Amino acid sequence: MKYTLYLPLVLMLHLLFSCTSYDYITHERGISFEQNEVAYTIELFSPNIVRVLSLPKGDSIVTKRLITDWRNASPVTFKIKSTKEKISITTTGLTVEFDKVNESFAFYERGTHRLLLQEAKPARSFQRMKVADETCLRVRQSFDSNDEEALYGLGQYQNGVMNLKGDTILLLHSNMDIANPFLVSTKGYGILWDNYSSTTFIDHIDGYHFDSEVADASDYYFVHGKDIEEVIGGYRELTGAVPMFPKWAFGFWQSKERYKSFSELESVVREYRKRNIPLDNIVQDWEYWGDKEHWNALTFNTDSFPNARKVIERLNHEQQVHVMISVWPGFGPASDIYQELNAIGALFEEPTWAGYKIFDVYNPEAREIFWKYLKNGLFDQGVNAWWLDATEPSFRDGFTQRKQEARSKSAGNTYMGSFHRYLNVYSLEMSRFLYHKLREASDKRIFILTRSAFASQQKYATAVWSGDVSSSWENLHKQIPAGLNFSMSGIPYWTSDIGGFFVTERDGMFPEGLKDDAFKELYTRWFQFGAFSPLFRAHGTNVPREIWQFGEPGDIYYDTQLKYIELRYRLLPYLYSLSWRITNRNYTLMRGLAMDFPQDTLVHDIDNSYMFGPAFLVRPVLQPMKMNLQQTGTYLPIHEGKYWYDFWTGEATACGKTHLMSTPLPVMPLYIKGGSILPLGKVKQYAMENHDDELELRVYRGMDADFLLYDDQGEDNGFEHGAYATIPLRWNEASQELVLDKREGLFEKMPETISFTIKLYQPDNPSPDVKKILYTGKKTIIDFSK
Repeated sequence: MKYTLYLPLVLMLHLLFSCTSYDYITHERGISFEQNEVAYTIELFSPNIVRVLSLPKGDSIVTKRLITDWRNASPVTFKIKSTKEKISITTTGLTVEFDKVNESFAFYERGTHRLLLQEAKPARSFQRMKVADETCLRVRQSFDSNDEEALYGLGQYQNGVMNLKGDTILLLHSNMDIANPFLVSTKGYGILWDNYSSTTFIDHIDGYHFDSEVADASDYYFVHGKDIEEVIGGYRELTGAVPMFPKWAFGFWQSKERYKSFSELESVVREYRKRNIPLDNIVQDWEYWGDKEHWNALTFNTDSFPNARKVIERLNHEQQVHVMISVWPGFGPASDIYQELNAIGALFEEPTWAGYKIFDVYNPEAREIFWKYLKNGLFDQGVNAWWLDATEPSFRDGFTQRKQEARSKSAGNTYMGSFHRYLNVYSLEMSRFLYHKLREASDKRIFILTRSAFASQQKYATAVWSGDVSSSWENLHKQIPAGLNFSMSGIPYWTSDIGGFFVTERDGMFPEGLKDDAFKELYTRWFQFGAFSPLFRAHGTNVPREIWQFGEPGDIYYDTQLKYIELRYRLLPYLYSLSWRITNRNYTLMRGLAMDFPQDTLVHDIDNSYMFGPAFLVRPVLQPMKMNLQQTGTYLPIHEGKYWYDFWTGEATACGKTHLMSTPLPVMPLYIKGGSILPLGKVKQYAMENHDDELELRVYRGMDADFLLYDDQGEDNGFEHGAYATIPLRWNEASQELVLDKREGLFEKMPETISFTIKLYQPDNPSPDVKKILYTGKKTIIDFSK
């Protein structure tokens, strides 16, 4: 039986039960039953992922399900047990138990029978409503909770909150807020709430609940894992794996609002190359199309942006820089695409802040029109990457969630249904269709940056940024829990506007802009944080963002920014290997401390530091030097490796204490976890300048360690067919041996040999032991015990 048959089966239960003596019906992936006018279905996606669906008996499912994909789900073996009090279904990973008396579900870990989560009493409520001229349900689903667990995820919000315990979250999009209804717990589970309408999450003293305005049912997925990492992996198993970005995506991105001509844009790139400042990407923001009447015409205005194909070819091949362009969901009335979309009734009448009209991305015919113009006007001109701006979608008043919600709802019905019902998935639908079109049109990897997102959007090669945040120390601090919770809700690629988008206006704290050294200090600290974000991108308005705008060589702001750009490029072997782990093993790069240190409950609420991959503990400086006296304290979590090493000096500090580091402007606290292998490359001018044939391997003692070093051609999709190479690296703490195992795989232009400089850091000596070898692809053992 296919998944698509399950819902009709559920809806027929009230007929089937009248013909059987059993109190449940078994189907291919679980069971269904009724009690007190409610129809329940338990569906098993995997041994550790279960869907719990409940709705009033006889009701129909109206909302099209958009975020999960059952097509590749493997069969699940399960056992059923039914008594007068309970019905349970057991897999190799879980037992799901329904209490007939309290009408609530509980989830237990198989083997230990440890209670993972229990629905509250009462568990759910259905309130018949009329919304947007249609009858629907308002659904509230409640769960028990306690102070022992910490909760994370649900997307990105500018509230400065790390641990969501005791918090209220509006699952609504706005310019700076992103709803992703996936919640993770330190108890080893996650909840994916499958609803796209206006939803409120509230955690209080007795537990938490989801309350959705428009629904047909209570519909959620319970995901179990031994830790948060595994839970997030279950989310991606359920909603889609993350494609590989091209290698150049992990280099430096230069952007601002905005370059006004190709001449200006090219001059910026030439200046980077002249100064030997590494750069991979240049971004063209809005109005390359001309005036507002031609808003987002999906073509270059030839007065300021002539000969687009030649210019982009020149940037790609002579300057080795990739071009990303801003694309919007709305169109000015003088554009050809506006006329064509208007002719099929695919433009919303709701006014927008710039006078354009937003198109109905849910409409298949409208999507084809959009693609036709984008392909002819931009894709065929050689544009390399896609910036989908304002994809909430932004009509007007988009800086607050409730106003953004109201404007979207007042736009009326989409092709799929009311905006009330499909409020949060505009960005998902836009990313989905564009990704598939780009895959059909090119054999190169895809990069899409978008301001909004929803569950499963990671499947469509999307990264997000945190919107038009204003420039202040407070907002710099807020970006850390915002990015961490977003990453922990399953979508791994995130960034922010370095320095804040607004500097001199709105809530920007620096009306003098670049004339004010206080802004330059904040920008440089934010720049350091950007270098240790999944994507490293300078962008904003009011002041230019090129590095030389902050000084010249010898100036502390210039030199510090250059230092972190060069460090980012040295980290590319580490980052690119981890990008493979994201794609191949469901890894998460930017990690709340609870992900890696589950036994250390002191980390649950920490919002000022995070893990960046398995090695780095990153602690951005979040106050001006006049306030922190050039010292920054960092809590060093407890772990089996016993030590944390100062990345800058090699000095070791024991776990479980707060360490003070001297932090003049060039220094951001970076610690390496004892029991880590860290690969570093040489500084390059661009990510694909050459394949690494000289690498530094740093080994930090404390416990056994491993790292899978990965490389491939860099931007084509050959890796999907095996065109890549891996080198397993292993450190044995007892024998003090580093093993470089046999290289597996092959790709075009792979270096035959790699010169490794290996540095061993030990807790009693900050100066490393150094050995050099020439690696030929065969298993090699380096003995440091002698």
